[in-house]
Amino acid sequence: VHALAGQMPGAIALAASAAARSGAGYVRVSTSRPIEGLPASVVQTDTAEVNDERIGCLLVGPGMGDIPQVLTLALTSRAPKVIDADGITHLGEPKRLRGQDAILTPHEGEFERLFGKLSGSKSDRALEAARRSGAVIVYKGPDTLVALPDGRLGFAPPAPAWLASAGTGDVLAGMIAAMRARGLDAFEAACAAVWLHGRAAEIAGPHMIADHLVAAI
Repeated sequence: VHALAGQMPGAIALAASAAARSGAGYVRVSTSRPIEGLPASVVQTDTAEVNDERIGCLLVGPGMGDIPQVLTLALTSRAPKVIDADGITHLGEPKRLRGQDAILTPHEGEFERLFGKLSGSKSDRALEAARRSGAVIVYKGPDTLVALPDGRLGFAPPAPAWLASAGTGDVLAGMIAAMRARGLDAFEAACAAVWLHGRAAEIAGPHMIADHLVAAI
């Protein structure tokens, strides 16, 4: 898993740590300055070779902030990718994802900013977004869905309410990237990570913060 850092290093640290905990064989972070709190096993580099053939999945968006060129760089990569958080905000329009092997992980606000106010149920909206973008959509919330352009739809089992706290989405993005890098297809990788995310939260307990969630994986 290769992660691209941005303005908020804590978010990419959570995502990269979660990727390492979720079975990625090697996790690397491109960053212009050292990030504290990362496991020693996570490699930090000041270069961004996004087309390195060893990359099983590229992760962009957590902690990216207002640096759209980081997303532009990610979209030049031929690797499968997970786009989260600020990466979704800076996409601007779904058609930029055409031809990309991408998994998108929007919460409600990010979803509406990218796709507008779609009609129908959450399932209908998720499937329409997947069709428009050609990407796998992990539509987050208390009733998280995973939608594919071909009409497949995954429904997450109920997850603890305490997952609605800062940083847990960054953890999920890292988990999805790890599952994708391990060789699962995009739909299976997203479903597996969503399931594991909920179960790790049960183990971490109601007083957890996102750092505890990483440790519980």
